[in-house]
Amino acid sequence: MKSILKRLFPAALSLALTACSFGSSVDTLLTPPKLSEEQREVYDALIKAVGNDIRLQYPRAGENRSAFVFADIDGEPEEEAIVFYEKAGETDGTGNVRINIIDRDADGKWYSVYDHAGMGTGIERVIFSDIGGSGTISMMIGYSLLSGEKNVTVYSYSGGILSADYSDSYNTMFVTDIDRSGSAELVLVRTETPIRKASLSLIARDGADGSVSETGNIALDKNAAEFVNIASGYVGTDTPAIFIDGLSDRQLTTEIIYSVNDTLRNPLYLGESSIIENTRRPAGYLCTDIDLDGVIEIPTRSLFPGYSEGSDDKVYSTDWNILDNYSIAKKYTSYYDRTDGYCFIFPSRWAGVVTAKADASAGAVVFYKYNIDLTNSTTELMRIAAAERSETQAFLDEGYMIIKTANNMNYLVKCPDIDDEPLILTGTEISNNFYVMI
Repeated sequence: MKSILKRLFPAALSLALTACSFGSSVDTLLTPPKLSEEQREVYDALIKAVGNDIRLQYPRAGENRSAFVFADIDGEPEEEAIVFYEKAGETDGTGNVRINIIDRDADGKWYSVYDHAGMGTGIERVIFSDIGGSGTISMMIGYSLLSGEKNVTVYSYSGGILSADYSDSYNTMFVTDIDRSGSAELVLVRTETPIRKASLSLIARDGADGSVSETGNIALDKNAAEFVNIASGYVGTDTPAIFIDGLSDRQLTTEIIYSVNDTLRNPLYLGESSIIENTRRPAGYLCTDIDLDGVIEIPTRSLFPGYSEGSDDKVYSTDWNILDNYSIAKKYTSYYDRTDGYCFIFPSRWAGVVTAKADASAGAVVFYKYNIDLTNSTTELMRIAAAERSETQAFLDEGYMIIKTANNMNYLVKCPDIDDEPLILTGTEISNNFYVMI
């Protein structure tokens, strides 16, 4: 079941690509993408079938971001080519994107088999999967509409005909096996609208008659204006779950969806229950598997010892929480620097007895043994700094050591030489508890 971790993409974390497009000729593009020989052969077959006056359309998100997608959608040994395009007369975004299925003949030559008018003006995402375990590969296309909304259509392809078997609105779509049935479902996440409640739906194909329908549905937080992040992991050791971060008034809350006896559960959002409020924190603090154990943690913030909300230069700790017996339980306390992209998880002996101060002049955060108040907290335990490689030597000259490196950044620590202080950490402790998150 660990493979579930590889199937989902954080909704708010997917980068939308601007749709590149072709004019009447591949060679007339200002910055044409390079076509492989196979893609050029497919493109020539498309032009032969529909004419030169077209522009290719590129999916904006997901794994399949090419205008040319190769997949086996009919169960035969050879893959088909699926090409997304629009007619040049409709390039102002008022016309529907089109789908052309291109196959090989007995001589290996590509030829157009079927042309289809899509359900929107652009392609958001393309997913191929046997949803429901029916044995039929479904092609699921998320479309963008003129209204700004998104719509998904589930297709099947057989006998040279592309059939639209299901269509519905959505905000985020992905495929996973949340109910541990051994087969995947299409998951649709929707925010609240005047005509529809916020919800998560499971969509699957029936193996008996091939129909596609909703097989599960559960309400989501109606107050979420946008669902900005979706993570896949576990509740406990063996229950797969979907973690959804909802944004409202620059605050995030998290919902956890999983299946018990084929019934979806959302234990943090139970009508008027306030449990979800225990996950509230500022925007940007997304749930994630902080320690890479498969279980998703939910971050929340609190002030380090010695600070109050009225304090100047407040420094916050970040707690990482899990669902435990229908409540939110703290798993770790940490210092999380979103700007520099790292998180240091406190060892258990630091919990509640260590505070932090920002040393802007030194470009570091400094951790102290807490004693009564900040003024009396003077026993320094460790410093952390982040520096670009070109700026690292100055920190090394001051006695820092590089603990992690990522991209063009070095992460450095400096510990005082105190033999009789049990709160001083070993190099192994620091390294094992330090996570780069960029």
